[in-house]
Amino acid sequence: MPCTILLPVDGSEGSARAARHVANIAKLVPELTVHLVNVQPRGDDWMTRRAFKPEELARMEQEWAEAALEPARAILQAAGIKVSEHMVQGEPAPSIARLASELGCDQIVMGTRGQSALGGLLMGSVATKVLHLAEVPVTLVK
Repeated sequence: MPCTILLPVDGSEGSARAARHVANIAKLVPELTVHLVNVQPRGDDWMTRRAFKPEELARMEQEWAEAALEPARAILQAAGIKVSEHMVQGEPAPSIARLASELGCDQIVMGTRGQSALGGLLMGSVATKVLHLAEVPVTLVK
């Protein structure tokens, strides 16, 4: 049975753990499609616009996204999984939930930063927000 997973990554160890979890899922689900996504914040505040030309900012954002995607890409490719990559701009949680819907994903698998459940709620973590916004199941990998 085909399955499509959205794997949001930020280059952290939590993202790498989530990528390893997806690699393990792939052993059980031969028709797995994986979409890697990195969400970059919008560089539209006045300080950013004043300090960088638009093309410089776009180049830096692409470099940051590439650096964030690379560890997960390497893990998935080593497991023989083909991935589609996406870099989007905006608020992370709404962007992740929206992209999962647009791509027709069956689930979202994402890493956490290892905070307690209460700590994550108090701090308004991205993972907690995605849980509330997503229309598909969300698996958090600690």
